Amino acid sequence: MKSTSIFRLFTLGIMLVTIAGCEYDDYPDAVWDPDATGGATPQITSVDPPDVVYDGLSTITITGENFSPVLNQNQVTFNGVVAEINTDLSSPTQLVLTMPIIITDAALNFVTDVQIMVAVQGAYSGAVYAHDFRVERAVIEWGGFSADKPLKEPNAIACDSDGNAYVAGGGSDKILYKIDTAGVRTEFGSGLASITRDLKVGPGGAVFYARNNPFVYRIPPEGGTGVASPRIKSKIACFDFNVDQNIYASGKNDSIYFYDTVAGTVKGVADSEDYTYTTLRVYDGYVYVAGIYEGADTNVTVTQAVWRHEILADDMLGAKELVYDWASYEYAAEQSILTMLVNSEGLFYLGVSEGTGPAIINLDISTQEVTPFYDAVLISPATHLTWGPDNFLFCVREMAAPTDAVPTAAFRIAQTKTSAPNYGRD
Repeated sequence: MKSTSIFRLFTLGIMLVTIAGCEYDDYPDAVWDPDATGGATPQITSVDPPDVVYDGLSTITITGENFSPVLNQNQVTFNGVVAEINTDLSSPTQLVLTMPIIITDAALNFVTDVQIMVAVQGAYSGAVYAHDFRVERAVIEWGGFSADKPLKEPNAIACDSDGNAYVAGGGSDKILYKIDTAGVRTEFGSGLASITRDLKVGPGGAVFYARNNPFVYRIPPEGGTGVASPRIKSKIACFDFNVDQNIYASGKNDSIYFYDTVAGTVKGVADSEDYTYTTLRVYDGYVYVAGIYEGADTNVTVTQAVWRHEILADDMLGAKELVYDWASYEYAAEQSILTMLVNSEGLFYLGVSEGTGPAIINLDISTQEVTPFYDAVLISPATHLTWGPDNFLFCVREMAAPTDAVPTAAFRIAQTKTSAPNYGRD
């Protein structure tokens, strides 16, 4: 028995020695090549803009070396958030992209020391932009209306030549508020209605407003109660100043009216029977209006649009001309035009009602091209728009069912363009 066990151990030992002496070369290929050096390390030589951009909006160009010619093998991150590279505009030496949204804390309006990194497939190291980089919100809530729950809905906004904003409080509030350039709100005027349809700063810093009745009201530059103009017509919902600082006004009436603010006289200057206009703008020798045809004439095929009238002698207006048929717009069935601005280059900004489309769209009247404005960070509606004396737009948004995430509020919007002349204010 003992000899049998010894024999078995001896046999096992010979087998192990035999196996150990054999070469085994059937290993799988290595996952990582220890001799590989990787692709060339990418380098960033410049970023444009170099130091400040707007969150979710700005177009950024990163110039450098050793980027992949296969553009989707490059990756750009901002504090770890991946940006989408525009392959149509990019090249192996320049990556063009839109700044992604990285500010997720509602209490923050900017982030500093943002890290920009470019990674390239096959390269073991990425490139880091070695400069201070700041990302700011382009749209900032202004005046604290959403946090101040007792205040009723702001529904119109204007801006003076110093950059102060004026906001009409609605509902039972009916107060005109002044918001200074630091965003601090104070009470300024009274005599408003639950809904202020239009609001503008006019000659001498006085604030004018319309509330869908027969008058345009004026609050003096130092503030106070609104004083009514002479009776114009039944429903004035929109108005603007001409080069002589007199007023064209309209709404739901038989005519667009001209109000001479010095003489105190009123006259009809263009037929508007069966039309309801929501916004009016004087620009480059024309009065532009937007609204709806509500008549029964079947020969009228354009029922919602932007139109214009040429300004003639004695402040009269020429025949109505179609500028843009709203039926051409993608979201025309669910949204309508509420407010209208023009920039110094003649591009129109249309603020629209609630719906799935953008809050503000740009209209190029020469090409009929319509493009969304800041749709990544603005939610409809844009109830009323105004322009500051610089590159700031101001907007109020009155929601049918506001939430903490999407409040009824006033906003300051930073962008790069400036306004066409504001004849009453400027």
